[in-house]
Amino acid sequence: VISDYISLNFVDRIFDNPTLYSGFENLLGIYGYAMQIYCDFSGYSDMAIGIALLLGFRFPMNFNAPYKSDSITDFWRRWHISLSLFFRDYVYIPLGGNRVSFWRRIGNLLVVWVLTGMWHGAGFNFILWGLYFFLLIVFELVLQKWMPVLSGKVHRLPKGCKGFLWRCFPFLRHLYTLIAIYFSWILFRYGDFSALKKVLLAHFFVG
Repeated sequence: VISDYISLNFVDRIFDNPTLYSGFENLLGIYGYAMQIYCDFSGYSDMAIGIALLLGFRFPMNFNAPYKSDSITDFWRRWHISLSLFFRDYVYIPLGGNRVSFWRRIGNLLVVWVLTGMWHGAGFNFILWGLYFFLLIVFELVLQKWMPVLSGKVHRLPKGCKGFLWRCFPFLRHLYTLIAIYFSWILFRYGDFSALKKVLLAHFFVG
C-alpha cells in the first residue's frame, strides 16, 4: 500500500521527467524511491513469512532495519538477507571466502557482486549497480586498516581528540552509508544511460 502510493503519486513523476524539477526535488525523489523499494521488498517478504507461519512453516527474517546500517557491509547483512546468505554460502565460500589471499578475496567479491547484479535483471545498469557495491565494500576493507585511528582508540592521539572522534565517527559512518545507498538506487532504477545522465544532471546541477 505505502510503496504503490509513493510510487504513483511522487517518485514516478520525478524520475520520469527529472529535468522538470529542481535538484532538491530530485533529491526528495531519491528518498522517496528508497522508501518505496524498501516497503516493496520488505512488505512482500513479511507477507511470505506471515502466510508461511499460518501454514506451519517458519521463514527467517529477510530485512532487519537496513537503513540503520553504519557501513555497506552492515547494510547487506540487513537488506535482503536470504539473497546475501545464498551468495555467501553457494558462491563466496566455495570460491575460498576469506580464507585466501587479500587479492584472491577481492576477486571472489567481484564474482559475487557481478552475479548479484545479474540476479536482479538483464540490464547493464544492474551489473553497474553490483560493481558499485563491490567497490564500496573493497573500500571498506582497505579502510579497516585505519579504523583504530578513526575510532579514537589510538593512544598517541590527545585524549580530547580521541573522545571527539569516538562520538562523531558513528554518525559519519551512518551518513556515508545512507548517501551511498541512496545513490545506488539511481543506478538500480535506470537501464537507459541517456535517462541516467539526465537524472544525474538534474540531481547535481539543477538548482
